[in-house]
Amino acid sequence: MSRMTEPSYNQEFLLNTVELASQYLTDILLEIQSFHYSLDQKEYHSNHILSQLSSEVGHFVELTTLLARLVTLRTKVTIPDIKESHIQLLFIFKAMNQAQAKKDNTALEELIKYELKDNLTQWKILFIPQIKKLLNR
Repeated sequence: MSRMTEPSYNQEFLLNTVELASQYLTDILLEIQSFHYSLDQKEYHSNHILSQLSSEVGHFVELTTLLARLVTLRTKVTIPDIKESHIQLLFIFKAMNQAQAKKDNTALEELIKYELKDNLTQWKILFIPQIKKLLNR
């Protein structure tokens, strides 16, 4: 591959990765919408679904952290609210773990339906479009 086509290839790769992150986020948000139905089911099933959701959000955070670093390296622009959003996600998960340990399904469901969903929705409407815009410069 010549050096002339390398930037184009990297740009395409980054934009495809952003699209993948966006689709992954959509899938997680759909899971959150259906999560409350599982709270009425057996505890094992609810724990499994919560564990899966936690894992998926963790992977999303890893992916978006890498994307944010790449955007900063490539454009010399930092999106400071991304770090704050990731920190907020950690606090949400800490509260979710505490609610789960106390078997407080009402608090757990509210944390998922409102706090977690709101944070991830910010990614959908604010951060992913900002990353795309910076990469398309």
